[in-house]
Amino acid sequence: MEIAYKEAKSILTPQQHGFLAAGPYPFTHALSAYTGCGFGQTTCGLYCYAQFLPNWSMSGFAAPWGLAVQVKTNAPDLLEKKLRNMTAAKRRQLRIFMSSTTDPYQPIERTQLVTRRCLEVFARYPNLDLLVVQTRSPLAERDLPLLRQIPYAWLSVTIETDDQQHLKSLKGGPPLEKRWELARTASEQGIPTQITVSPCLPYTDLVAFGTRLLNSGAQRLIIDTVVDGDGAEGERTARSPFARTSEDWAATTHAHQLYAYLQERAAGTIVIGWSNPGFCGIPPRFSQESGAPLLQTVQHLC
Repeated sequence: MEIAYKEAKSILTPQQHGFLAAGPYPFTHALSAYTGCGFGQTTCGLYCYAQFLPNWSMSGFAAPWGLAVQVKTNAPDLLEKKLRNMTAAKRRQLRIFMSSTTDPYQPIERTQLVTRRCLEVFARYPNLDLLVVQTRSPLAERDLPLLRQIPYAWLSVTIETDDQQHLKSLKGGPPLEKRWELARTASEQGIPTQITVSPCLPYTDLVAFGTRLLNSGAQRLIIDTVVDGDGAEGERTARSPFARTSEDWAATTHAHQLYAYLQERAAGTIVIGWSNPGFCGIPPRFSQESGAPLLQTVQHLC
């Protein structure tokens, strides 16, 4: 693994268009503590759209995606300065996705601790609207006590299939059982938790996978595909190694079947979302007009 260290110029990236800026409740910013991702040589690296974005292509690395990571060493300091200089009213509007281009708990985080240090900053500012921490890594369990201190934080865990053998037949990834355990543990500790089946890969059985998702403890379940979720209606995925690996890469029937199954059986107790509106579907904590907490949202987050 090639590792580089860099002081970033900024850390909160405004979301003015694209996947995260869509409705019904768009994110205002994304936060990525790293450039590149140590999971890029596993299954998710086959279809990850971030490898096509300018921040990677202009990073200067000669190594392929997944074999190089740039550490934004000053990310926590930049975040602290940004939040400190904002008014309380401005902070209440912040809806942050962490992160859209890399896993915040990729292997290097174990020693670099940049994600953890950013969470420590967030814990000092209780009045933001939303922070979603998106990961497929069991390492996130290390920081569950810290996430509990952030009243607006959600842990979002990627579980794209229940079939470990299928995952292994591609390029593997963090063990699925440990991801199920992460979601369950977070929920039991009172941390708002969602599972993203993103993208939905072939699974063992519709009923078995659907039932396990419904019984996972997660309050939200999001289903997505490489066609709906790559931000370009599948064009990015068509250029990816995933399209060369699987002839039926664009098939979405199994994802739609899972989504329909979950919708039918959730009975209003779990939020079931689809792709873009699912990811952007967490209601605000505060009234944008008055800045007062929204009672129904507070209840939902508890």
